[in-house]
Amino acid sequence: MLIQVNNDESIQNIIDSIQHHQVVIYLKNGIYREKILIDKPNITLVGEEKGKVILVWSDASGTLMREDSTKTYGTSGSATVTLTSNAKGFKAENIVFKNDFDYPKSFLKDKQAVALKNDADKSLFIGCEFLGYQDTLYANKGRQYYKDSYIEGNVDFIFGGAQAYFENCNIFSKKRDEGVGYVMAPSTLYNQEIGYIFNNCKFDSDGESNTIFIGRPWHPEKRAGYNPSAIVMNSYLGSHIKEEGWDSMSGFSPDDARFYEYNNYGEGSIVNIKRRVLLKEEMKNYSKEKLFENWNI
Repeated sequence: MLIQVNNDESIQNIIDSIQHHQVVIYLKNGIYREKILIDKPNITLVGEEKGKVILVWSDASGTLMREDSTKTYGTSGSATVTLTSNAKGFKAENIVFKNDFDYPKSFLKDKQAVALKNDADKSLFIGCEFLGYQDTLYANKGRQYYKDSYIEGNVDFIFGGAQAYFENCNIFSKKRDEGVGYVMAPSTLYNQEIGYIFNNCKFDSDGESNTIFIGRPWHPEKRAGYNPSAIVMNSYLGSHIKEEGWDSMSGFSPDDARFYEYNNYGEGSIVNIKRRVLLKEEMKNYSKEKLFENWNI
């Protein structure tokens, strides 16, 4: 079933009305300002032109809830678009997911502002953009594939416990006025062999040299059962990447996480004792085919 939508219509209303098992929603160019929850399987969003279909909202973690002004949304509730675990098989092409919370000027204490929270297994994104500052893309659960896409932020802007593969993506670290930045904060479960994989990506920035860590290990609420995993391979690392590569988080050391690199290049690709490099024969354990076994992309 194909549904065509203009930007004066509500995407949420369309989704709520869906009763079919396979639906493609074709979005005409424009800005769609609304908070969207997708909890149905096999929905596909296709944008008319790359970069010109923008789904945007402006909640942050510390924003007071419109439903109950005694509470705040929290990080998860701040998301512009949320895909629940019921949204298995979700696909998006040529869609911009954006949270335009005014991070630089806001006086809120909790500035996390998610553009997309994704709990959907077998979710696929091609030619998409994910725009924000802190906690832009919450890649949280299931198997996820991001290809030919652009992701930007300044602190932990790719984070969560999903098994996610990023291919031919531009990972852009926005300059911070103070302090260092972090690209990712995986929270991979201990029993998951693979967490985040970045293959043939470009890690770029408008910040200064040696100011951004590749990532740090996130253990939500310091609970047991996590062993964060991330591999960056065959990718360009700009001069903004810190010489140490990886950093600690909440008392958890990157040395105890599964953080590795392989065959990278660029000014930020530095080999030292703090940055572990996989051997060529080990790479077969981290292939896209192995991660996405029984999923024909």
